[in-house]
Parts: sequence; C-alpha cells; structure tokens
Amino acid sequence: MEGSSIVFGKIPVKNALEGIRKPIRLFLNRDHPDREIQSLASRKGVSYKLVDEKELSRLSGGNNHQGAVLLLPAFEYVALDDVLSQVSEKKDSTIVILDGIEDPVNFGSIIRTSCAFACDAIIIRDKRQVQVTPTVSKIATGAEDRIPICRVPNLNQAMDILKKNGYWIVCSAGEGKDAFDEIDYNGRIVLVVGSEGFGASQIVKKNADYLASIPLEGEIKALNASIACAVFLSQIASCRRRKDK
Repeated sequence: MEGSSIVFGKIPVKNALEGIRKPIRLFLNRDHPDREIQSLASRKGVSYKLVDEKELSRLSGGNNHQGAVLLLPAFEYVALDDVLSQVSEKKDSTIVILDGIEDPVNFGSIIRTSCAFACDAIIIRDKRQVQVTPTVSKIATGAEDRIPICRVPNLNQAMDILKKNGYWIVCSAGEGKDAFDEIDYNGRIVLVVGSEGFGASQIVKKNADYLASIPLEGEIKALNASIACAVFLSQIASCRRRKDK
C-alpha cells in the first residue's frame, strides 16, 4: 500500500469518509459490518469489501480497528508559504509549533484540539518527531484533514519567517517566568509546545518572545504536552473573546 495511508476505528473512518481526501477502499467486518458506515460509504461513492477479523487486523497493523479500516491516499503536508498566504488578511491568527513530540496519542490530541480552537496550522519537524501515522489519525478523528500541517527541516528558521510575518512566539515552559494567563494573545501568535519530558529545545526557547508557564497548585507539577496545549489554546480564545465584547 505504498503511497497510501490507513485510518482505522469507527469514528475516524466516519470522519475520513466525510473528509477532504477521496478514499480508495473501505474494509468492514464480514460478520458484523457497521451499517452506518456502509450507508455513508454508499452515499459517498466509496467501494467497500467485507473481510474477516484476521484481514482487518493485518490491515490495521494489529491495532484496535473496531471492525472498520479505510484506505486513503497518502497524507499531504502543506507548505508554510501556502499557510502564510491563506492567513495574510487575518489580524488574529494562531499557529502551533511542536518541538519533538514523539507520542502519537499526544500528537493526535493536539491536532484535534488545534482544529477545535480554529488554529491556522500546525508545524512539526521532519525528523525526530512523530509524523502523521494511522494511530495519530485515529486519535485526531479526522482533524488532520481539516487543519494544515507543515513539516520543516528547521524550527528556528520557521520561527524567524513567522516573526517577519508579524507573529509573536509564546513557548510553553515549566520554568517560564511569564504566567500563561497574563499574556496578551490578541494579534498573531505562535504557540510552541515541547517534547514529552524534555520540553522545547534551548535554541527554540531562546528564539521565543515569551517563556510561559502554567501555575500548578496541586501535587502534580507538570501536564503532558497535549493538555498543556489545550490550556494555552483555551486562554488564547478567551483573551480574544474578551477583546471582542
């Protein structure tokens, strides 16, 4: 299946059938085919094949497929220049940069959250970072096709380009001196979220305009990457809503 990608699980498959990429083939459990997915595939003109559990397990790489596997064209990343062209007229804009996220569950959750908060793009490194995999797509539940995802060889070069286009860089950092809820997020903002356990790299932190922390009063003194991202994006949205009142 070179040149293609796989989505598995009932909700991700349903969302993918409604998504941008034209599905190639749908595979459903022969003994218990999901009627809703069957009906949706028929309406979308997507052919499906009823197969046994063993074949579904093979197609999904042994993952929890829930009786549905969808074959899609290969995922296409978006060029940063194209994103900047699309947001050229926007006053308020949010772009998320991920510095070395390795857990596909975290990445999928961040994609879904970024889409929910109407971020304009996600930027990742092309190496030493989890890419858009079937597991990422399953967690993102189709959001990976609804928000531009860019791959770049150098995050600092991308940050410099964004700065030249009017963006301020806010980096999530546990040791940050700026409280996350005391920053003015109006205008063009880049949110940088670092890797699990290590955070953003020193060179990325040095290039940021703000190093922002989330004050935690409980016994747990750190949040995982996807939760921290959600907290920041919620605050960004709240800040802009207050401005509009």
